[in-house]
Amino acid sequence: MKKILVSLLLGLPLVGLAEDYHSTLLVQTGTLRESDLIVRTVSDLESNKTCLTFYISTAGTSPVMTCYEARSGFRSEISQVGHFKEGKLVVRKLKDSVNNVSCLVAYVSTAGTSPALDCYNSRGHAKDSIKRSGHLKEGDLDIYKIQDANNNKSCLVGFVDTEGTSPTLKCYDSPSGPRTGGMTQTSYLKQGDLIVRKIVDQANLKECLVSYVSTAGTSPYIYCSDVSAASFPPPANTQRTFAPKDSKKK
Repeated sequence: MKKILVSLLLGLPLVGLAEDYHSTLLVQTGTLRESDLIVRTVSDLESNKTCLTFYISTAGTSPVMTCYEARSGFRSEISQVGHFKEGKLVVRKLKDSVNNVSCLVAYVSTAGTSPALDCYNSRGHAKDSIKRSGHLKEGDLDIYKIQDANNNKSCLVGFVDTEGTSPTLKCYDSPSGPRTGGMTQTSYLKQGDLIVRKIVDQANLKECLVSYVSTAGTSPYIYCSDVSAASFPPPANTQRTFAPKDSKKK
């Protein structure tokens, strides 16, 4: 009996050594704070990824994250290069100048909300300002168009002004050169609590469906597709596009 117990005890360390190996190669490599927006850089050393996590310093907020390939030894340099604010809505442009990645983040500083995020490759030496190039208000929905001209990007920000709502953000390629036309609602659907609005961005040859419900704690959703100039119908509603405002860091 004693020999059996000794054999079992001697075998225990060997069982422990047979367990799977787990690596912990996630490290925080940077942090940035702009007012109530916090950005943390997390490097995944195992998969050669740099990840940016955005959240708001309010109760009940949820973070959003984007990851991209690290170009040079997991180095990054994050800075705010553009800013837009109107009412409760804040839009900030941040750039990783080492990895040439730009991100637009839209948020409201109220409890229970989450920022909206869209990132894209940016030109290394491009001017980094953004500006508001359009605004459309239909019912309780506000749509802002933000222009990043030097990266040939346009972004739509949708926001419903109800308690605890989160904005939504959609960026797409913007043709270079002179462009004409604004944003117009061309169709509208309401079924129960659901509202769907069809918005055309004539300057960028896009049509977008924006869906939402006007209740607290929700977020709209934007889906966009390409169209030809000939397919745009005559405007059904008065166009509400205002003069651009240059962004300023705040």
